[in-house]
Amino acid sequence: MYLLDTNVISLVAPARQLRAAEVRIAEWLQRMSDRLHLSVVTTAEVESGISQLNRNGATAKAAALSAWLEELVDRYAIRIHPLDVQTARLAGQLYDRAVGNGHKPVFEDAAIVATAHIRNLTVVTRNSTHFSHFSLPFINPYDGLPLND
Repeated sequence: MYLLDTNVISLVAPARQLRAAEVRIAEWLQRMSDRLHLSVVTTAEVESGISQLNRNGATAKAAALSAWLEELVDRYAIRIHPLDVQTARLAGQLYDRAVGNGHKPVFEDAAIVATAHIRNLTVVTRNSTHFSHFSLPFINPYDGLPLND
């Protein structure tokens, strides 16, 4: 079972132009759909992007992404995990440990990796640099994807 980082689920956003490697990842996402999870943090990140588009006058693109986000929320429903107290505490610890080791993590990434750890999921992210700070397992889909769970 896998927890998708925002940058991975975004590959299947509307009007996204995919390169060959990304087509393979999008096909994997489709094939593995029932084994994939999201963090509520991803919902916030996508909503922030939609708000920014609206603020900048790109209302058609914002509307398309808003409809897509609604589809994601419906499709993933109970597989969108909250940032509960236990997860938030672990996120804070992971974040501070990374800072203490001289890294400059993003709290959203710490929250996503904590969510995965608490729920025994593996993060799938295109951003290996950010997630390597936390010393927990993750998969970069550009490096290869598991065939099944």
